[in-house]
Amino acid sequence: MSSLWLSIEPLPSMTRLLLSEANGGEALKARLPPIPAQPRALAMLLEALVAWYGEPLFAVLDADAEDVQRNPQRWALILGDLASPQIDVEWVSPLSVPAVDQRLLGGMGDYRRARRLITLAAAGQR
Repeated sequence: MSSLWLSIEPLPSMTRLLLSEANGGEALKARLPPIPAQPRALAMLLEALVAWYGEPLFAVLDADAEDVQRNPQRWALILGDLASPQIDVEWVSPLSVPAVDQRLLGGMGDYRRARRLITLAAAGQR
């Protein structure tokens, strides 16, 4: 079983990442440009996280995200070239999580949907 969980949440203005450890603690939050400039950038990032921690990684992509729905082939290519057998990626459709006014949150924004992706994947609900 993976000890690292990463949610990938493509949004119109950014791609949001949330890395969680097996104990449920959040290890990393990131807001990146919506689409990587290089096709292998996301695969390289996942491989780097595995190398950093020396642990397997389970990543979940928000399959309901607008860009994923419109361009599934792009996301399949972005995630399809993983060189590490220690990385597993699943496409997950989370239950609806209510939107929150981002201006009220400040900082990194609302990660409830990202947490829900990880929770669903960990429970085997894809």
